[in-house]
Amino acid sequence: MTLIPSSPQQQFKEYQTRFIEFVSKPIVSYLWYFFIILFFISLVLFPTIFVLIYAVLEFTVIQSVVLSNPTILSEILEALLYSIIVSVTVTIIDLFFGLPIAWILVRKEFRFKSILNSIIELPLAVPTAGLGFSVALFWGVTPSVPVKPFLALDFIQDALPILVLFHFTTTFPYVVRSLAAILDEIDITLEIAARTCGASKFTAARTVTLPLFRSGVATAMVLSLAKSLSDTGGVMTVLATISSLKQTGTVLIGNWKGEYKDAIAAGEEPLGYLLPGMAFVSVLMIGIALFLVFLAKILAKQAKLPFRRVFPSFEWRVSEGTAPKARSILSFGFLVFFVLIPSFFLIFYIFQGVSPEKLLTADWLLFGQSILLSVVVAAIATLVNVGLGVPMAILITRKNHFFSRILDALVDIPYVVPSAALGFSVGLFWTTQIIFPTNEFFFVIMAHISMTFPFIVRNTIGGLAELDPAYEDAARSLGARPIQTFRHVTFPVVKFSIIAGAIMSFTRSIGETGATLAVSPESITAPVFIVALIKGAEPDYFFAALTTVILILISSLLIFVLRAKVTKKGKRTG
Repeated sequence: MTLIPSSPQQQFKEYQTRFIEFVSKPIVSYLWYFFIILFFISLVLFPTIFVLIYAVLEFTVIQSVVLSNPTILSEILEALLYSIIVSVTVTIIDLFFGLPIAWILVRKEFRFKSILNSIIELPLAVPTAGLGFSVALFWGVTPSVPVKPFLALDFIQDALPILVLFHFTTTFPYVVRSLAAILDEIDITLEIAARTCGASKFTAARTVTLPLFRSGVATAMVLSLAKSLSDTGGVMTVLATISSLKQTGTVLIGNWKGEYKDAIAAGEEPLGYLLPGMAFVSVLMIGIALFLVFLAKILAKQAKLPFRRVFPSFEWRVSEGTAPKARSILSFGFLVFFVLIPSFFLIFYIFQGVSPEKLLTADWLLFGQSILLSVVVAAIATLVNVGLGVPMAILITRKNHFFSRILDALVDIPYVVPSAALGFSVGLFWTTQIIFPTNEFFFVIMAHISMTFPFIVRNTIGGLAELDPAYEDAARSLGARPIQTFRHVTFPVVKFSIIAGAIMSFTRSIGETGATLAVSPESITAPVFIVALIKGAEPDYFFAALTTVILILISSLLIFVLRAKVTKKGKRTG
């Protein structure tokens, strides 16, 4: 009897069946989740907070060269105070103007709603180093800039107000997005019921919806505080463009890291306070960030606000007529004048600052290398995070046990830690270990993986929350293996959340400066290149603006693709 050889298609199906049976074994599933947890704890979480261990072990040195030095200690405290004042001020103003816009996006229907949704996200496509330069061009007095763009306001010299204005561009889109997402989940029927009983629109929103909205306010506050405390590159370019010597905590870490690197490169012994000083500032920045985030959650969720007392005549007046229109105009005016125009004002400078000499003398090789390095690092970090972050999200949401809740709390820590402190901690961790060889490119990738990992996990968790586990249980009861259930039931629902997380991860990574400078000043990514161009002895503002625009085009393309996919999904489901 002659056996008929299997066709390639049949062989592939046999291999596929064997693979599904193998990965569906309980031991393989346990080992996979163990690997995910091990990766997160040992390669994401532990390097992020390693500086805390270092500070404890080297506390005697820190005490002798930092705490006992009044000059150094005064410099640190002034920088940290600047960081706190800026972040708190920005968060309060963001909430005041962001809530009305989020309310309009969720509760109102109008012709250009989808366009407005896209416009709000545009600043996310601008790397923060370029944002800082653009904001300084628009608002600041910049005597070092040879060509002042047309329509520049040119009146702010003090560092504090211009840093607040800069952080509006970096935090406001996150605040509006988070407020709108959570507001969309609140049932509007309760608000309608209150209005049918005689309450004004303002009273119904204030007494019914807003008390249910505290978690949204807490989330928005956390995002704003964490982002404003974290930024390094944008703050550096703002201060350099207006020729200010002020520093924030993250900028201080970046400057000291540069001094430390320069001393090593010159074959000299670095100043004794630099390494302990960076560790001390990093620990304080982490402590401040965690404290402010904890305080924001307490204030938003536990504060006893007077929601129940009603002032009928006043609240009817602010619910009808010109008052709601005035609120909308004021909020959208803030969006346009304080967020959108400053974010893209550097485009005017490109057209006015270009000259044949600049184009001929520019370092096009380093320009291309820096952009390529940024794209490669962001792509690798995003791919690793998608591959390992999605299983982490499934473990947190679908494995209901105490350890999952611990992971759920721990996964946000890399996002809360300021990027410069995170980069310094990751670099410190990898340079003191003996398992992996010293490699600057590897260090940068690990820092970016740690920094962006929460974006994938949090977005996937949000997508999984929309899927009733009963559908997955039904698929498994019909004989589907876990991997088949994920492929045919879970993934179609969460894939757009995964894409959203991937885009946020990529754009966050490609625009990051602080973590890169802190972990490896030698790695010239595009944002680091922008900072170097602006802070150099002979600043090249035009080339910095051009590099920023290239990064904007790359990030905008990804955001556009995401928007197109989400819109297409909405049309199919509609």
